[in-house]
Amino acid sequence: MTKLNQLIGVFLLGACFSACSPSVSQVQSGPEEKLADSTGTQNELVALDQLVTSHSDVFQLSDQDRPGSWCWFQDQRAVVDVNGVDGPTLLTGVVTYAPEGDDKRGDIDLYWASLNSEIKGDPIKERGRFELDDQLQMDDHASPSFLILPGGGYLVNWSKHGNDKYLRTRLSTSPGDPTSWEETIRTEPTGTGITYTNPYYLTSLKDGRPGIFNGVRSRGFDSNWIFSEDLGRTWTYGGQTVDAKDAWPDDREGGRAYVKYAGDGKSKIHLFSTDDHPRVNFNPSHTAPGTGLNSLYHAYLENGQLFRSDGTVIDEDIYDDNAVPPTDMTVLLQDGTVVMGDSMRRGWITDIKVDPAGNPFGIIQFRANDDADDHRYFYARHDGREWHVNFLAYAGDYIGDPNENDYTGLASVDAANPNTVFVSTSSHPVTGEHLISTADGKRHQEIYVGRTTDLGKTWRWAAVTENSVDDNIRPVVPAWREGTSLVLWMRGDFPTYRRYSTDVIGQVFAY
Repeated sequence: MTKLNQLIGVFLLGACFSACSPSVSQVQSGPEEKLADSTGTQNELVALDQLVTSHSDVFQLSDQDRPGSWCWFQDQRAVVDVNGVDGPTLLTGVVTYAPEGDDKRGDIDLYWASLNSEIKGDPIKERGRFELDDQLQMDDHASPSFLILPGGGYLVNWSKHGNDKYLRTRLSTSPGDPTSWEETIRTEPTGTGITYTNPYYLTSLKDGRPGIFNGVRSRGFDSNWIFSEDLGRTWTYGGQTVDAKDAWPDDREGGRAYVKYAGDGKSKIHLFSTDDHPRVNFNPSHTAPGTGLNSLYHAYLENGQLFRSDGTVIDEDIYDDNAVPPTDMTVLLQDGTVVMGDSMRRGWITDIKVDPAGNPFGIIQFRANDDADDHRYFYARHDGREWHVNFLAYAGDYIGDPNENDYTGLASVDAANPNTVFVSTSSHPVTGEHLISTADGKRHQEIYVGRTTDLGKTWRWAAVTENSVDDNIRPVVPAWREGTSLVLWMRGDFPTYRRYSTDVIGQVFAY
């Protein structure tokens, strides 16, 4: 068996969970098994110049008078086009906050920037903003997702927070040019409410033909998918991806697995899934309240079927409304697993990407001992044969609304540099000590960069921000090139997803 501090692939014994796939090394003793402490002296915090060879100045991408936010169940939230008309071009988007009566309230805004090739000083040659939608909805769940199309054009998708059935699409008018866009296309591919958009282009999507896969939450309040075979001009309902058991009659929260997606550009869509919303407590059959809380799972879609990590088919036809529950998928980390003496509860997804070799990897999070003030990040990476899941960093407390106390600062992996992560935390990533700013004496969320050389078993960390007077949250790292990472994050105050005063900040790093 693989050493526990290198890999964990655990599952709960009993009828509520199916066994993990054979390609995943398993700890079969149940949730009392411990994942050995991989921190200690092997992990360390160093000065930034000891971890990176150079870095740019910090820059602000958003307009000064337009605070903006993104949710994290839309991908890609930012892209870098290496073939932009004026060099590498960054695109991202936000929902702009303004008080009631202000004409900026709920705008869906796209920000773009032409990037310098050298990693020093100001990395931006030129920047701009394009309003995708005017006063659509004051809710960061309406934030957009982006796709670079074959031929160099851009696609952007967005939707309301389940308030209507429209998928909204805009296409750029010229390859590599983020300044000019066609009119909005509104479609109704599922016939009911849509939340979140996740478009990924595959050279072989359906019956060997190319197309765009798009993961959404829609029918049944579940994960569904739609697709386009004409580069986003029209969309067709594909089917249901995952079927979380419908909630019992008096529960208004349950019956919705949270899913994040990543495409390999060829034929596979990888996904991480929860059992449900992390607030929900369920019994083993997911039919009533109980002691169970979220575990985290992986599966992938290919050629019209859904597979566990090892290639075992678990849904022979994804072109219908009959989907499997998350518990049929491969377990990444199980609810109740003891890590460093603490029980991991209420898992949620933070990020998933595909590395240059085509393997999925990402970051997941759990509460330690069900404590909303003590979240933990875990780095999950597939090496082509099996999963390696390791403790990554202390994530600290939650941000904003106490009704959403699994809203952490979040973390992001870099698809072009899979040994690099960026995390937002209000605790020291290695020791867990609270981060108290010397600037104002308050606890704040700060950004750290981490690097590993052993599939996430050990990490070296450096502070990107420190002693701040604002929170630094929700980092996003678009794929760019090997040896270079561009990280964007939100800086400011985030009381709720409908009220915030956060700016989009960024920095570029070379290794």
